[in-house]
Amino acid sequence: MRIRVGAATDVGRRRKENEDCHIVAPELGLYLVADGMGGHSAGELASRLAGQGAVEAVRALQGATSSISEKLRGAVASANREIFTRATQDPDLAGMGTTLVALLASDQRAALAHVGDSRAYLVRSGGIRQLTDDHSVVGELLRQNQISADAAREHPHRHILTRAVGVRPVVEPDLAELSPNVDDVFVMCSDGLTDHVQDEEIAKLVTDNSDDLDKSTADLIALANQRGGLDNITVVIVRFEAD
Repeated sequence: MRIRVGAATDVGRRRKENEDCHIVAPELGLYLVADGMGGHSAGELASRLAGQGAVEAVRALQGATSSISEKLRGAVASANREIFTRATQDPDLAGMGTTLVALLASDQRAALAHVGDSRAYLVRSGGIRQLTDDHSVVGELLRQNQISADAAREHPHRHILTRAVGVRPVVEPDLAELSPNVDDVFVMCSDGLTDHVQDEEIAKLVTDNSDDLDKSTADLIALANQRGGLDNITVVIVRFEAD
């Protein structure tokens, strides 16, 4: 199969700086979204270090016999070390970290790694399925059936993370490996999108614009901004197609 990609990021309507980072590296089969956190531009640095660390790790592992899931695990570990080391060297950067969701594609297979509350979705035949579980206080409450999905969207603690890249010496990502079908679409995004746009709306916009992924990303970002744009918004869409 061949892969087509659409990707875009936007500062939103309330923030002055964009602390999101996205990576599109088709030569490596790597696609990534990171949403940084921390004051004094530390969030922007954290997400950028995560992206750079992941790219360097995957490049170094090209040709290795490891599975694509293990390569992604190594990429997350490398990103975590980059951020944690920098934060320990500079007191102004203490506590910085980032979410990370990454897809690595190779030989009809795809691996997914995830830390934090940035998300990955699979859009297939017009339907949508969330592939990641939010590592957040509200995500835990949802999984324990203590609150409803509607209540989660408005919960005051919905952005408090329980896991992030770079805040501790070691982080354990959620990992999955899949066999994509022809015309499967993977959507990776920061919470600046999902705070404003429902899953079904993501599926419709992606399906309606299946031939123009750049339009899909632009329309999703425009919709999030139309509804307030309270945070930075980043979207990476990866579509698997027949050769």
